[in-house]
Amino acid sequence: MVDEATVLINADGTYADASPSALELLGVARSGLLAMGPGSFAVKPRDPQADRAFREAWRESGSPDIGGETTIMRGDGSKARLRFVITVQDDGRYLAMLEAAGGELERPATVFTLGDVLTQWRAAERRLEALEAGSEEWQAAASDIASLRDRYQRIFAAKSRADRTDG
Repeated sequence: MVDEATVLINADGTYADASPSALELLGVARSGLLAMGPGSFAVKPRDPQADRAFREAWRESGSPDIGGETTIMRGDGSKARLRFVITVQDDGRYLAMLEAAGGELERPATVFTLGDVLTQWRAAERRLEALEAGSEEWQAAASDIASLRDRYQRIFAAKSRADRTDG
């Protein structure tokens, strides 16, 4: 069985547990992770007001599963780009599924919901239908669709794994 890179996060943002693969991605030992506070992997200090506003807006929207990419400061001091999906568990804690992501470490973080990705995917498909097949714009729209499909499938697969783990 493959060791999924997962982190269990308490409702207050502290860490409850992590798989060995997640600990390796984060560059920490389990005991170190459990002693860390919220935001410990942030490259830049978090803005408490922005963080609070995001959490409030997320709760008001029903706390949908979210995914995205971000750069973290690993426990060993190196930076790493990670892709994540976070889902709310029945007990109020959060399960974060992680994987390494390539690309520029300085890219800003992205956060999206499964619904956001599906909406963008459908819009790109409508745009593609209106374009001349093979044109530069058509190729760009087709590339967007492939990227959105891949993103949607990754989030959906992670959500399915989380549902199986939670049950």
